[in-house]
This record gives sequence, C-alpha cells and structure tokens, in this order.
Amino acid sequence: MNTFFYALLGFILAIGLLTTVHEFGHFWVARLLGVKVLRFSIGFGKALVSWYDKRGTQYAISAIPLGGYVKMLDENEGAVPKHELNLAFNNKPVWARMLVIAAGPAFNILFAVLAYWLIFMWGVTTIVPILGNVPQQSPAYAAGLRAGQEIVAINKQSTPTWEDIAVQIASANTGEGSIQVTVLDRQQQIQTTHALDIGNLLAAGNAEGFLQKLGMQPSDPIAPVIDKLTPGMPAEHAGLQPGDIIVSLNGAAVYSRTHLVELLQVNEGHSVQLGIKRNDRQLTITVIPEDKKIGVQFANQEIPRDLIRTKQLSPIPAFMAASRHTIEYTTLTAKFLAKMVVGKVSWENIGGPISIAKIAGRTVRSGIEYFLSFLAIISISLGVLNMLPIPVLDGGHFMYCVIELVRGKKLSTKALAVGQTFGLVVLSGIMLLALYNDILRILR
Repeated sequence: MNTFFYALLGFILAIGLLTTVHEFGHFWVARLLGVKVLRFSIGFGKALVSWYDKRGTQYAISAIPLGGYVKMLDENEGAVPKHELNLAFNNKPVWARMLVIAAGPAFNILFAVLAYWLIFMWGVTTIVPILGNVPQQSPAYAAGLRAGQEIVAINKQSTPTWEDIAVQIASANTGEGSIQVTVLDRQQQIQTTHALDIGNLLAAGNAEGFLQKLGMQPSDPIAPVIDKLTPGMPAEHAGLQPGDIIVSLNGAAVYSRTHLVELLQVNEGHSVQLGIKRNDRQLTITVIPEDKKIGVQFANQEIPRDLIRTKQLSPIPAFMAASRHTIEYTTLTAKFLAKMVVGKVSWENIGGPISIAKIAGRTVRSGIEYFLSFLAIISISLGVLNMLPIPVLDGGHFMYCVIELVRGKKLSTKALAVGQTFGLVVLSGIMLLALYNDILRILR
C-alpha cells in the first residue's frame, strides 16, 4: 500500500509540476509579446479556485492535478472582438508565434538546469564506481575489466559516479561500436585503458539494466553478515546463526552479499560448503540452495567511508556544472529518439505512466536530491519530446511556422485539420506503445 501511495504521489507531483512549468513558459512569453491569455489553469476539469487579474486573464486551480494548460485569444479557437484582433495569437508575426511555441519546451530545459543547480549546491553523495563481480561470459570480462577496478573515465571523459558512466556509454554511440574504458587498480594505483565492445545492445530490447548486461555491476562493499534466518529454509536446517559471517563458498572467497547471491544462484540444487566466521571460530557448514536461496537476511551495515564520494559546489561552479549536465542529457535524449526512429534503438525503451510512477515513487522515498534529479530528467524528456515535428505537439506547430516562413503564407485550414488528425493518431500510438511496454515490464 505504501509503495502504491508513494508511486501515485510521485507521479502527480512530477507530471503536475513539470507540465505546469511547461505551460508557464508559453504563458509568460505570450504575455511578454502582447498575446492576450484568456486562461491559465493548473490541472484540468472543473475549477476548484479561480480569480482574474487586471488584464482579464483567469487563473484556475482545477480538480485533476495532472498538468495544466494555457488558453490564448485566437481566431482559430473562436470569435475575436475587432478591438482585440491585435492581441490574438494567430495575428502575431510568425517569429513571435515561434517564440511562444518554443517557450514551453525551453522552460522544461531551464527547470532541469535549476534542479541540477540546487542538487550540486546541496551536495551530491555517491558510491565510488568500483566494479563488482564481472561475469566471465560478459563483454566487460572480454575487454579485460575485473572486479575491484575503479572506472575513472569513458572515452577520456571523467566518470566520478555510476550515473556518469551510464550517460557516457549511452551517449558514446547510443549503443553501437566500442568505447575506451579507463580503470584504476586501487591496490597498485595503476591506470589502464580497455576497448569495450558495446555492440548494438540498446537495439535488442529495454535499455534498463544495460550496464549489468555488459558485465559492469557496482561493487557491493558490505560483507554477508547474517541478521535473520527464514524459518524452514536450508540455512536454518544447516545450523547457521544470526551474527555469522559467510567468508567463503566451496573454498572460494566471498567478498560481499551480492557475490554470495551470485554464487548461490550458480550452485542451485547442489551441496555447497560455506566457510563461516562465528565469533572467534572458523566453521564449515554444508547447505543446499533452494530456489537459488538459502533463507537468510543480511544485517544492515554502513558503507565504508573511503568508498563514499561527496561533491558540493559553490553557486557559480554549480550553475556551470548544471548547465553542462542538462546539455549532456538533452543531447543524449535527442540522439536516443533519433536512433529509435531509424530502428537502431528498440521501441521497448519507451516508458509510460506506470514506469514514471514507479521511478517517481522510489525517488520520493529516497530524498529530495534523488527526486530533483528524477524531475530534471523527466523535464528534459518532456522538452525534447514536445519539440518533435508531430502535429498537436509544440514541434508540430513550430514546423507549421517554418513552412509559413518558406511559403510566405499560412497553411490552409484543411491542411491544419489533416495534420491535427495525423498527429493525434501518431501520439495515441506512442502512448499505447508506452503503456504496452509498462505492462510487459510488470509481467516479466
């Protein structure tokens, strides 16, 4: 129930806030350029609260908190009094209309800069990107990457966090070709560079978890200390106790909880010898994993301080870093969409409201830093998606203006109607595909 509540709350906050930011961009620039705004609504449906300003604009907070809209004076939307024709959107110069149209997506991008700026000033705390177990059949292992190495750069671009690593790999060629991975041997303090073939990974399916598919899993620095035993499971039958530390499996060292889980999965149904440290004694206990598990819960432990990295910037450096981060994500999103259109990235990567709600719920519970980061990424996505040249989207209206500039006259009402119908069909198809992908992710 709590998970559902947080997912719903996160979804409403994210979509409500970001679409309101988007519509405020249209509103602000329209007013600046002399277009009369009839209504600015936060939410849809029946107005719960409304008021008017001196210019006759109605402001409303409406019942359905999933975005908002701006209604401008426009002859295409209804009759306009003669004395207000100069205030109608459709009668403004084409350059002015283009600015009003582009303002919504632009404000989404500016919101992302603001969000990242606050994050970098607040301080970003991350785990040092050290590789955990690298499976022998993985591309990372074939490239020469090994557990315990710290990834310090991708294609000579510094990667202080796992997020930086993911972005650099995805943006290198949006899932094609090979990249140069520079790693640091933390014991010998030696850096080496390896060519990692990332192939056509993103064209094969959902991009979620593509680092794991490459064999680049984060190291789990926490030792497997048993906290609780599940009644009736193999660990209890074998005599394991709370407080036991599992140090080996079949003679091979176990260096983390994740490593132990991976070894147990490999040995499902087979008897294994667990090396146990109990107080000051060393024990060997035989156990047979059941359904890839032995029935233990690990104790919560703090991550070692030397594996935690905190970065906090003063206002000006934080703003510069936020701008670079936003440009990087905006470029990556545009490239991703372009590759999707030509079939080089799978359409399975399109996510809908369920995916957004799940991620939003997790970030709401994780804290303000993570939720702001999530809002920034979604805001960038909204900005880029809205500028796609599809009628009914801002990009479609912007395209009409470009055509008008080239032709020297506006498109006919019939052409606009045909475009509107086509745009609705395309947009409906994308939304259905996103929902279909969400449902498949739930069923998997």
